[in-house]
Amino acid sequence: MAVVSPSASLLRPWSDLLPELLGHIIAYLPFPGDRARLRAVCRGWRSAARRHVRQLPWLVLPDASFCTIAADGDDGCTSFFFRRGNIPGLPEDATIVGSTGAWLAVDRTDDPRRDVNHRHSYLLHNPFSGETVPLPELDDVIGHVSDKFEVRKVLMRSPSAPADDVIAVMTNSCYCNVILCHPGKGVEILPYFGICDVAFLGDCLYGITAHEDLLIFELDGDEDDDDGDRPIVVNGGRVIKHPLADGEKDPWSWMDDNAGNGNGDGVDNDGNDNDNLVSDGEDIGPYTEAPYQGHAITTRKLVVSQGGELLMVRRLMQEPPFTRSFTREVKVFKADVDIGKWVPVDHDPLAQDEALFLSRAFSKCCQVFGDMKPGFMYFEDADEVFDTRLWTAMPFTIPWQRKLFRSEWTTWVFPPEVVV
Repeated sequence: MAVVSPSASLLRPWSDLLPELLGHIIAYLPFPGDRARLRAVCRGWRSAARRHVRQLPWLVLPDASFCTIAADGDDGCTSFFFRRGNIPGLPEDATIVGSTGAWLAVDRTDDPRRDVNHRHSYLLHNPFSGETVPLPELDDVIGHVSDKFEVRKVLMRSPSAPADDVIAVMTNSCYCNVILCHPGKGVEILPYFGICDVAFLGDCLYGITAHEDLLIFELDGDEDDDDGDRPIVVNGGRVIKHPLADGEKDPWSWMDDNAGNGNGDGVDNDGNDNDNLVSDGEDIGPYTEAPYQGHAITTRKLVVSQGGELLMVRRLMQEPPFTRSFTREVKVFKADVDIGKWVPVDHDPLAQDEALFLSRAFSKCCQVFGDMKPGFMYFEDADEVFDTRLWTAMPFTIPWQRKLFRSEWTTWVFPPEVVV
């Protein structure tokens, strides 16, 4: 049978592809490089890219699958899910344990079983540039650990050049609560401080405890080191102390005199692995206000505003039985180290062009672009965002695949801004 081909006059050029179809194609091109090649085809495709390229940061899951989210659906957003293997350059045994900016923190183990001690190795990977930074100093510190060990946050002081500056790694182990690592230079270990979140501000690392004590560690290179680049704490202490109840003992009073390496008084240890773990800073208990159902979870996150202010975000979540959890209350405080107190920020805690992205392993205040809304707090553990202008939560559906994983293993990643 002869094959009948349409005449050339009936074939329409690719430049005539409907903008709506191009929008679907663009949605499946999450990497800026691929979108740049699409824009270069013709003026029509470039115009379509300008309308459809806007999106929020990626939501990356521990198995290296990820979701892209665009705030343009009837329920507040549309999302696309990309399975493991779509991020180029990652090893097959990679687990994502954190991120800063466009960089992923990657954990590799020598045994997939969870009931044995693992040998861990770590690296940083930028999926957009293809760069990889090994962290052998971190490998040596952590070594073989049990399945209870967790890396809770990886924070880079200079996300544009992580190989040239200090990286803070916060874990749940009291023996290496915070590890300061300079790739190729060395490490400094901060044990026993009970820190549940950290933030860089200038030449200092700040840490917060579950009791909302604020600690400061002034960093400098080690002058005795040949290169003078090994991270070292030259000064430290507690700059905000939580109010003590009548008869309450202050377990971190030793910090007021000498930050040092700690003496363990703030952590209860009796040789049991569970007792050698640092609190994640969450308070969990029954919800005590109407409608009197479910549990209440209070979380605390440190974040630095675009203006250089250190903020604490305290969030109260309610988990009713048989239904989804939701945000009951959000409070924002500014650190005033001169008076040693957290000062409540009751109105407009964010600047006109700022938005917050939070998860258990991530916190970032950024200047809005794309689909970001000014004054919004974006969470990854609930189908909602919080509007700090109106002090209310609003619906925002996240991809259902994210709910297959524990929320503390999920993080945000910021692709380079696309110029259209």
